[in-house]
Amino acid sequence: MPARSGLSRERLAELVSAATYGTVLVLAALSVLELSDVAHGHGAELVAGVGLATWAAHLFAELLAGHVRHPDPLRGGEVARAMVDGSPILAATVLPALALLAGRLGVLDDRGAKLLAIAITVVQLGSIGVYVARQAPAQRQAWLFAAVTAGCGLAVGILVVALGH
Repeated sequence: MPARSGLSRERLAELVSAATYGTVLVLAALSVLELSDVAHGHGAELVAGVGLATWAAHLFAELLAGHVRHPDPLRGGEVARAMVDGSPILAATVLPALALLAGRLGVLDDRGAKLLAIAITVVQLGSIGVYVARQAPAQRQAWLFAAVTAGCGLAVGILVVALGH
């Protein structure tokens, strides 16, 4: 049964998974970012680099999985689909990176740019929660689900940072 957007539930699940994964990793990258990194422009580069590296890893993993799913060699359309399915990872980096770039350019102070990037990322997590709540077959209170989603995403981000130190 297609979801409300016209895409299959499986395809939407791939996109939601990529958006969630990318957003949580951006949050983890932001948590280790020093204010001096913002001033030197390394913050925007770090966030963009995390997104690009994660997208490349996702693409590689999807292509390998495609070889398991289908015995025939993958075609261009399947590769393109895997690239698109991972694109929410890249999209998750854009607004936080722009906030950090605003700090680099002096539009915002370094602390304000970092806080704005974190706030954007938490809002992105909440937005994913709202979207999932509206797509899910069971009726849920979208804003409560979004809050829980953002909280869980924050917890995962904190765990990633804690394990990385």
